[in-house]
Amino acid sequence: MSETPELPSSVAGADKPNSSALKFDLDDLPGNYFLQGVMEVGSELWLGKNGKFQFMLTYGAQDDGNEGVWEIKDDLLVLTPVEEAMVFRLETDNEFTPKQDPEPGQWVAVCCTADIYLKNIEVRFEAASGKGMIVDTNPANGQAIVSMAEGEVWARTGLRRSGTEEAWQWLSMPPERASARIAAFRLTNPISAMTAFISMELKAGAEGLVVADEESALSEGVYKKAR
Repeated sequence: MSETPELPSSVAGADKPNSSALKFDLDDLPGNYFLQGVMEVGSELWLGKNGKFQFMLTYGAQDDGNEGVWEIKDDLLVLTPVEEAMVFRLETDNEFTPKQDPEPGQWVAVCCTADIYLKNIEVRFEAASGKGMIVDTNPANGQAIVSMAEGEVWARTGLRRSGTEEAWQWLSMPPERASARIAAFRLTNPISAMTAFISMELKAGAEGLVVADEESALSEGVYKKAR
C-alpha cells in the first residue's frame, strides 16, 4: 500500500500550484480544507485545534477516508491515521427488509453502512445454549452465514475487524430477529472502516496545502482553506 491514495492514471489536474518552501502559520492552520485542481476527484481535510484530523476522498463511485493525528515535522504537515473502534447498532425493521429468507438452519448477519456492504468484519454468532460460531462477511454482500442445529436460539452477536484481537462488540438479538434468523448491523462511524493511506505529508503552498508526494495525483491540486 502506498503512503498516499492511488488514483486512476486518467486523473489529471491543472497546472501544479506554486509550492515553494513556505512555513505553516500554526495559529491559522486548523480548519476545513477542500481539494481544488484535480479533475473528477473530491477531497476534504479537517485539521482540529486538538491535533486530530479527518480526511475524506471521493473519486468515481469510490469513497475513502482516514482519521487520526497531525503534527508538523521538518516543515511538513504529517497525517498519521489512528484506528478507531467500530461501533455497530442493530438496524430497525423500517431500515432493513431481507431480500429473501434464510435457508433452513441458517443464521444470517448483514454488516453495512447506510450506503455500502462491509467486508473484513468478523461476526460471532452465539446461541442461548452458549454454542458459538465465527465467520467473516462476504465482501460482495456483507453477509456472514452459519448453520446451527435445530432448536438453537440466536441470543447475541459479536462484531469486530477481521484478523484482529479487538474486543467484541456484543449486540443482543430481539426475539423477532432471532426467530427470523436474519438481522442487519449498521456501522455508525463509517470512517472507521476506511484506509485511504498509511501516512500522508503535505507542505505549505502559496494557496494552501499541497501533497508532498509528487507521484500522487493529489499533488496536482491544492487543499484550500474554507474561510
